[in-house]
Parts: sequence; structure tokens; C-alpha cells
Amino acid sequence: MRFGVVGTNFVSDFFMNGAKEVAECEVAAVCSGRKENAIKFAEKYQIPLVFDNYIEMIESKEIDAIYLAVPNSLHYEITCECIKRGIPTLTEKPFASNYNEAKHMIELSKEYKTYLHDGLIPMYTDNFQILKDNLHLVGKVRRGVFVFGKYSSRYDAYLRGENPTTFRRELCNGSCMDIGVYAIGDAVALFGKPKKIIATGILLDTGVDGLGSCTLIYDTFEVCIQHSKITDTKIISEIQGEEGTIQIDMPSRMDGMWFYPRNPERAGMHKVDESGKVLLSKPSQEGFTYQLRDFIENVKEGRPESLKLPHQMTLDIMEVLTECRRQMGVIYPCDEKEIG
Repeated sequence: MRFGVVGTNFVSDFFMNGAKEVAECEVAAVCSGRKENAIKFAEKYQIPLVFDNYIEMIESKEIDAIYLAVPNSLHYEITCECIKRGIPTLTEKPFASNYNEAKHMIELSKEYKTYLHDGLIPMYTDNFQILKDNLHLVGKVRRGVFVFGKYSSRYDAYLRGENPTTFRRELCNGSCMDIGVYAIGDAVALFGKPKKIIATGILLDTGVDGLGSCTLIYDTFEVCIQHSKITDTKIISEIQGEEGTIQIDMPSRMDGMWFYPRNPERAGMHKVDESGKVLLSKPSQEGFTYQLRDFIENVKEGRPESLKLPHQMTLDIMEVLTECRRQMGVIYPCDEKEIG
């Protein structure tokens, strides 16, 4: 399958690392609004075709599918154009800028019978499936804690007044959209849409959140989420139940997971080490490797969506994400526009 890549930032490098591990994936073209960036990217990865206009690329007949690594504010527009031209599309997270955009994108994919893929990595990994399969070990779930905080490499530039893209309201950025989406995605994929949401955030002068937290309330348990682009954290994520706790090293990758049984003698076949834990995870690959294999399989099978991250789950995640932003007071220009 010949892919075209739109965007040449560091996430596109991750995509290329994953693509080289998938035999059925060929990156045939790259596009950037700054053609010099596309040329450098093409030279770095020996990509034959270079474009500075994504419409020209998707109408060139030189690609079979497309990967979008563009600013959040452009996800909706470019995804819709790809769908209308029948190009299977992998849209980077967050899938859209708000729930209404996501809903219309998915409606279009059904209308044009074009495969549309949400690029939220964790759901496609083997370790996420292992987590789902072993969730019963904790017994009755009482609390989930998902924490993802990473001091942005561009925050220093923001403090110097350079206005980097990471913290621009017009580009639909901010902590919740950039990394909080992983934690929210994990929670919704595991437990479904919550009954109630309580969200707060610390806003920067640009009008986006530098950090924030939210509590997702379910019938018999709660999920507490913390996210930050302006601080680091050493707090580990975990799912707490009446029979034990599962710890997760990073919500965005799920590389390492451990089960701590409350009563080791009742852990059954699970071997508990000297520190009282059981390793659940297995060595993982680059996240895009999982995604691309899933993408190609679904397109070949003629499915309209991924079985691992179906469109309804995407809509549920986007609904929670949009409500969290609303409660924090992070409003984007596109939030006030009519869709469709």
C-alpha cells in the first residue's frame, strides 16, 4: 500500500520508523506547505515524490492511502478532502478539534465508503489488549489513575515570547488535546463513556491549557486523569480494584504493565516475584507498526473502521475531550463554526 505523508514534524519520523517494519507499507510521497521541508524529509527517507499541495498529492494517483501529521486545526479540512476522493486516511491524534468535527468526518467516511482511522496509538498495541484481557485480576474496579506529564521542549520558547505552535489557540493545541487525549482515550476504551465529567485546567496567556485534570465518574468507580505540558511527573498510572492493582508505565504507549495482587496466594497461576508483582506486558514495537498493520488489514478486508478503535469509540473520546475543554474554558475558533 503506497502511503502519502502530509507533515514533516517529529511525529512523521515516528511514522517512518513504524512503516519500515511493515512489509506491505511503502511511503511513496511526502507533502509540506514548505516544500523545502518536504524535500529534506524525502531525502532523509528516500521518498520518491515531493509535493507542497496536499490536493495535488491525493489526486496524483501515486498514493493509495494517506497519513496526516498536520496541526490539529487542519485535521478536519484535510481529512474531509481525502475522504471525498476515496483515499483511506490515518488522521493523527487528536482525531479532530471537537466532537462536531469528528462526527461529520465519520459521517462522510460512511457516505463515501472510505476507510477512516483514528491515530490514537495505545488502542492498537498488543499490550493494550493484554491489559483488557487481564483487567479482571483486580476484581471490582474502584479507581483508575492515568497520569501523563511531560515538560514540552517548546515551553521554554513560549516563555521567551516566541509563540511556538504547541501553545497556539488558533491551531487547537494545549495539554489536554496533545497528551491528555491518551489518558482519556485509555479510560474510555477500557470503561466506556462516563456518567459525569469534572475538569479543571491552568490556562496560559494564549488561551490554551498548560496542564489540567479531570475526573470521569462511573456508577461504582472513578477515573482520575492528570495531564501537563509544562511539568514533568514521576507518578505512575494504575487501575485499582478490590483484589489488586495494575500499574501502567505510560498511557501513550503501554510498554510496561504489572499486576500487584492484594493477596498473592490467591493470584492463581500468576507468578508473583519477590517485590509482589506479576509482569503482564510483553516487549513492544514502535506504536505506528501496530497501527499500520491494523490499517492495511482493515482496508484489505473492506471494513469502514478499525475493530480495535471503532468510530463510536472515537466519538465517545472526542465528546469527553470536548467537554473537558469546555469546562476548562479552552475555546477554539472552530468551536463556534457550523459543521457540514
